[in-house]
Amino acid sequence: MAIPTRPDALSVLADGCLDGRTALVTGGGSGIGRATALLLARLGARVLVVGRTPESLDETARLSAEAGHAQPMSTASCDVREPEQVDAMLDAALADLGRIDILVNNAGGQFVSPAESLQHKGFRAVTRLNLDATWYLTARVAERSMLPNGYGKVVSVTMSPHRGTPGMAHSSAARAAVESLMRTLTVEWGPRGVRLVAVAPGFVHTEAIAKYGIDTEQLARIVPVRAMQAADEVAAVIAFCASPAGDYITGTTITADGGLDVAGPGIL
Repeated sequence: MAIPTRPDALSVLADGCLDGRTALVTGGGSGIGRATALLLARLGARVLVVGRTPESLDETARLSAEAGHAQPMSTASCDVREPEQVDAMLDAALADLGRIDILVNNAGGQFVSPAESLQHKGFRAVTRLNLDATWYLTARVAERSMLPNGYGKVVSVTMSPHRGTPGMAHSSAARAAVESLMRTLTVEWGPRGVRLVAVAPGFVHTEAIAKYGIDTEQLARIVPVRAMQAADEVAAVIAFCASPAGDYITGTTITADGGLDVAGPGIL
């Protein structure tokens, strides 16, 4: 089954509303990251996509070029879990872009496991990627660009539901910490021009979920709107926050999940 898209969901944002802005998107080689990078580029931003697989990043940049976006899209292969790699990537990014106005923390991942079966190594692998990497990259981008320039937007992708997801103790803990981190940094950095939000999507139909052979039609029946989410729909929320329309939105989590967060266990 083809991965669904929602180009109509992107139409509310005006072309050119991000002219003159620069953006860094992690996990930009597929799914939400790719959709977000392409939308930010369409809106006029100069975008750097970061990830671990150069071929996937190159494909995102190729799609941007084919779409005729005004600004060329850059790529950087980097494991955001490794501070030394992040520092080197930022050295090159700031030398090329000059500044980073928008940071989208999208890189993430997890695996399903009963909480009692989680080993320390597995728990730390998930929290390093979803929490530690988000913290380190956000702090360094703020320190080196956003705070000195008096402007910045940070959007961190977390997940819904928040009410508890069996098998996801590691990821749920990390994502909750990221949401709390965005609130705390809002209080510290808000007076200095930096806005931070978390966006919590639900069941997003991407290449990743397709790889697992999950029955997406059955999964959609769990959601009150009875549909899987498209990556474009998440990208649109992220871009809205990054746009001037989102200038007064900070320190909160935007849950965009088709009602999954409030659905009870009997919805099936």
